[in-house]
Amino acid sequence: MGRKKSTEIKEEPTYSIVEEGNEIIKKLCKQYPNILWAIGDPNSIQCYGIDNKEKPESSDVLAKIRPISGVFKAIFEKNNIPIKHVIEVYWSDFREWSLHKKEWVLFHECVHVCDPESKKMRRHNIEDFDLIIDKIGISRYDSDHLPDLLGDKPVEFDKQIVARMQKTEDSPKEDAPTPPE
Repeated sequence: MGRKKSTEIKEEPTYSIVEEGNEIIKKLCKQYPNILWAIGDPNSIQCYGIDNKEKPESSDVLAKIRPISGVFKAIFEKNNIPIKHVIEVYWSDFREWSLHKKEWVLFHECVHVCDPESKKMRRHNIEDFDLIIDKIGISRYDSDHLPDLLGDKPVEFDKQIVARMQKTEDSPKEDAPTPPE
């Protein structure tokens, strides 16, 4: 016997653009081109907030990035909409976050983009995200002492970690293409 289907109608989330998030993404791309190079045009990522729902208490996900694919990609391309990825946040959370937490959460999501021509995303694992862990630990961005990613002096990331995120001719990595020269 299969599972019983719920007769309860789930309310679909409604979304609105998170302008502050989009501005942060543009600044992050400008400040860290050697890390976020795969994004290309910062306008290719848009941040949207869920208006009508709170984040479930059982969830520890702060944001998620999704590539635009399938029929949506076809529609966007036909209408000259340059969006390739969407970052989704809950407005109820985003409004409460400090500026530095917003920067770090959005930076984290942007680091998932590993190839400007593919919908393939960098996975969550220590190998790929030790860049972030190296600077802030595993505090889930809740520290009052997060470094300011967009301050006058950029955060200096370990060059060896950055290099491991990028494919080289000597050591190809399937999910890390070579950045353009």
